Amino acid sequence: MPSTFRHDFIFAIRQFRLSPGFTVTVTLTLALGIGATTVIFSLVDGVLLRPLPFPEVDRLVSIRTMEFPPDAATPGAGYPDVSSYPDFFYWQRQNHTFESLASYDPQTRLFSKTNGDGAQVIEGGRVSANLFSTLGVKPALGRDFTAEDELPGHRVVILSHELWVSLYGSSTDVIGQTAKLSDEPSIIIGVMPAGFHYITNDPGMFWATYAADTEGPTPRTSFRDWNVLSVVGRLKPGVTPQQALADLNAVQRGVAQHYSEGRYRSAVFMQPLLNEAVGDIRPVLSILLASVGMVLLIGCANVAGLLLARSTSRRPEVAVRVALGASRMRIVRQLMIESLLLSFAGGLVGFFASNALLRLGVRALPSDVPRVYNISIDARVLAFAVVLSAATALIFGLLPAWKTSCSDPAHTLRDSGVHMTPGRHRNRMHHTLVVAETALGFSLLIGSGLLIKSLMHMLHLDPGFDTKGTVFFDIALTNKRYPDPAKVPFFDKVISELAAIPGVERVAAGQPVPGRGGSWGQSALTIAGHVDKPDNLPSANAHAVTPGFFETLSIPLLRGRTFTPHDNLASSAPVAIINRSFARRYFPGEDPIGHYFTPIFEHKDEPTRARQIIGIVGDTLDEDIWSPYEPRFFLPYAQNPTHQRPAVVMKVAGDPVSYEGVARTIVARFDRDAPVFMYQTLAAGLRNNVAQPRFETMLVSGFAVIALLLSASGLYAVLSYVVAERIRELGLRVALGASRSNVVALVLQRALLLACLGIIAGLFASAFTSKLMNFDYFQVEPFDRATYLLVTVVLLLVSLIAALAPALRAASVDPICTLREP
Repeated sequence: MPSTFRHDFIFAIRQFRLSPGFTVTVTLTLALGIGATTVIFSLVDGVLLRPLPFPEVDRLVSIRTMEFPPDAATPGAGYPDVSSYPDFFYWQRQNHTFESLASYDPQTRLFSKTNGDGAQVIEGGRVSANLFSTLGVKPALGRDFTAEDELPGHRVVILSHELWVSLYGSSTDVIGQTAKLSDEPSIIIGVMPAGFHYITNDPGMFWATYAADTEGPTPRTSFRDWNVLSVVGRLKPGVTPQQALADLNAVQRGVAQHYSEGRYRSAVFMQPLLNEAVGDIRPVLSILLASVGMVLLIGCANVAGLLLARSTSRRPEVAVRVALGASRMRIVRQLMIESLLLSFAGGLVGFFASNALLRLGVRALPSDVPRVYNISIDARVLAFAVVLSAATALIFGLLPAWKTSCSDPAHTLRDSGVHMTPGRHRNRMHHTLVVAETALGFSLLIGSGLLIKSLMHMLHLDPGFDTKGTVFFDIALTNKRYPDPAKVPFFDKVISELAAIPGVERVAAGQPVPGRGGSWGQSALTIAGHVDKPDNLPSANAHAVTPGFFETLSIPLLRGRTFTPHDNLASSAPVAIINRSFARRYFPGEDPIGHYFTPIFEHKDEPTRARQIIGIVGDTLDEDIWSPYEPRFFLPYAQNPTHQRPAVVMKVAGDPVSYEGVARTIVARFDRDAPVFMYQTLAAGLRNNVAQPRFETMLVSGFAVIALLLSASGLYAVLSYVVAERIRELGLRVALGASRSNVVALVLQRALLLACLGIIAGLFASAFTSKLMNFDYFQVEPFDRATYLLVTVVLLLVSLIAALAPALRAASVDPICTLREP
């Protein structure tokens, strides 16, 4: 038996050497499909499939509080939200199903050594002392947090392995050293292991306890309506997630009944920790995997068609082998070995190509793709490529092999005679494969067209401000050295100096910056003269800006006036500016100028003051493009410096990036320990908002173009084969009076028939896939007529172009030479 396999292998190699064009074509076609599929699988594997690196990870769950707004469009509809300290503490005390519950509050902080060296703004978090023990991970160096570290006055920090290496040179003497965290001295007590990432979708570089939130006359840990915590729990052995969910729901219902702040938060949301880690990227990667799978199927159908065509020329050879005693299984085995060799050759080329593509592609991934550090070509991906290669061999090789082995040798030798022409149904299988390829390609093109149209709508949203020549940057001022009122004169001086730079046209500051989102979120408010239920107050996004902010960004003033330097004094009368959406929603049919409203901020120590509306400005785009124009109000920064410090915005002449160095120099002149960070043009910021849709659209469109080319090449190959097989019949037609235009029309007619059948089948498939992808379409209907019409026309034109060469070849037949040939 081994010797027969060896002979089959040698015979297959000999066959490939006799037809190098066919071998290269099939190998490259398969390499394209397998390579693209391997790249996308690497993304899916790294982001979605790899388990989190924690022991007994199936017992780890993410927990959020369910918020049920009374004004929800759908009654009873809710959404998962972060939780408060009091709720978290109550869950810890009252639950019966969790081994432990831990919490995490993501933070962005200025981190440096004691002397200020290495100052940088990095991601980290305030955590409960039991977070790492709940996850089942211990520091690689030093110790873990203890309950004592959570008490007021304690300042300790644990470093990530990456920060330990980059800032401290992997020194083991780091334990016990003092670092500055937002200018607060903190003792380094540990270093986490290499490869530890938490939170998993936005890895932290340091971790501190929430001791700072326990301090002061009104500690934040007592605020039941201050929701900042993400909670993770480890289930007790033998407890199911359903049991734990029922347990916590009962606990949270008690909170909702006893505390007014929690009356709309009567349930919890629980999911595996991995699901929270991957966030909203799962549907996108699923679509990409399905798209590349369709490309692979088209490639397999293409190769199957080539093998069927090739098997026709080998029918006499197979008939002779069968007549000499070869069994059907022996013939199938020989042909399947050839298919496997072709498939593994294509898989090998595709695997090495995918390795190179992945190294380049990871850099092009949107910044919000989670767990990018897991994406790599490793043994798992190699095993996938091997299995995929074997599977493709079965998909494209089994049918031609079985069909060839089933032929009767006597009939085959008779039909192969020079005076015989193929029957009507001889090419049915070829036609079926072409129709299938066209249908799959049509579905991909429809998906691509709808995504492109959706992306164009996103890109053409009016931002409401001018991005040309405009940059923004943040300055790492800490509350330790700059208590809230002290930030105002600092920004006044910095803005004045920046305005004196040659080429700088305007400078101001504000937070959040339009189009970039921010940390304030929505604030509830009361409007003088309006009657609103206390439990259903209106709300709007709050901004704090300095004078000149609207002029710097060219945000149009619709009515009233903008802020003056006098408004930017803490002692001035409280005023506010609203946007068009605010006016339309809360003052329909009336003039808001002169009216008063009172923002209700979450900061308990902030006085509640009524604000007079002095102006209305145009709407500006938010970071969330799905809800681009929301009600907003703007306050003078000096009247509300207790919130996030403002970002500086500059309108400049020439290249905005070229001003970064001088801006850093000026800021350092006032405070060298307050580095500039996040220096970016507003245009780049807007591009980042659509990075994920752009990435998805580019890949799906690329796959659609590949599918279109493969479908066209498949149609070309089938028609070329049909013309070559029926060359004698075509010569006879011409000899009997058929014009060459009739012959061309005959071939083109068949091409159009196959294309139309494929389009009809693709319409049904697209109706299903468009509904599945509906959540990705922005201001586009899933059955957009223009897109369907354009794709249909393109596919028909490409089919005609693919059929043109075989048609012209058929028309150039010389009937005398054709009929004279033996």
